[in-house]
Amino acid sequence: MILSKGVRQLTRAERLARIVEKLRIEGSVSVKNLSKEMNVSEPTIRRDLAEIAENLELPVIRVHGGLILDVQKGGIEPLFEAKLSLMKEQKQRIAQKALEFVEDGDSIILDSGTTALFLAKLLYKKKGLKVITVDIKVAHELSLSQDIDVYIVAGQIRNGFYTIGSALAEASLRQFYADKAFLTADAIDPQLGVMNSSMFEVGVKRTITECAKMVILIADHSKIGKRGLVKVCDLSDVDVFITSKGADPQMIETMSRSVSNLIEV
Repeated sequence: MILSKGVRQLTRAERLARIVEKLRIEGSVSVKNLSKEMNVSEPTIRRDLAEIAENLELPVIRVHGGLILDVQKGGIEPLFEAKLSLMKEQKQRIAQKALEFVEDGDSIILDSGTTALFLAKLLYKKKGLKVITVDIKVAHELSLSQDIDVYIVAGQIRNGFYTIGSALAEASLRQFYADKAFLTADAIDPQLGVMNSSMFEVGVKRTITECAKMVILIADHSKIGKRGLVKVCDLSDVDVFITSKGADPQMIETMSRSVSNLIEV
């Protein structure tokens, strides 16, 4: 079906593929916006979303007017842009608290991810920092400051997530030893410890815990009680855990036995 000269109506398969891609990147889709974007009726889009909800391997939640990605499951990892809008206020509070552990002149290893990016946006307030990172978004943010020496490890970039991994990255990271390392996580199980949704970053994250005097875990409370695909480290390998308020009190109590300094903000 031709809408106008040079404009072709998307096939059903093309619509479904585009909706799935949008869901992965943005974390949610709405019937109204998709209808306008694809120039088809809202009932057509609703049928598309129903099929996606029933058959898509990536878990989604049906809500009034659309779908959202179910990021509460530890194995689910939306792309960076979707993560950036999730738990934003909590991540900002965590970053603000984490900044209190940074002193002028510190050497720091900063992990990948959105919580790390929020911390990177605050580091200009300190003087004479040397920061090693495994994330190109974080590196770009840090490079905007005239008073921070930025080191980015060599390795393979994970497309859509901006993080750097592989054996090359681990070897590159081992050339450094920092005062503090700020570690991020996809999931935190009170018994199993710090976990990740993808194998890609695990080696780098484990190396981070070995390359600093103090390891500070920064992760919002939605990660607590979740299990990822693979374990990164025990909670006892963490010196400080900064999280947001809202986790199950029993889980907090359990984790406090492993992490001597657990802070809720």
